[in-house]
Amino acid sequence: MVEFHTREKRLGLLMETLAWVASVVFFRRAESDTMYLAEPSETDRRYHRSILAALIAEGERLLNCIHQAVGLPQNIDGIKTADVDATVEELRNTQAQWYGDMTDARRAQILKEVFDVPAS
Repeated sequence: MVEFHTREKRLGLLMETLAWVASVVFFRRAESDTMYLAEPSETDRRYHRSILAALIAEGERLLNCIHQAVGLPQNIDGIKTADVDATVEELRNTQAQWYGDMTDARRAQILKEVFDVPAS
């Protein structure tokens, strides 16, 4: 999905941005189905991680282009530079949530110290 909208076709900046936003929406729906509403398989996790990384990278590329163009043109969808920036940040937070480098020992320590939850 990401490649189709961004690499196969070179559209105007606004169209590329709207296509990226649509890809993020599609990703979030699939993420909900495979990562939250079901027990994700190893394949689900691999796809989730790689697509998430691709969306972040594409969002960063778009932000660079948007800043070079001094913002997005006014559009009927109301998408602004701040929206793209916030979406990239949200994707980064998701990446940290799922694939951050906190060890199990550190997680148990924090749970014990903050919530007095015994290590499992």
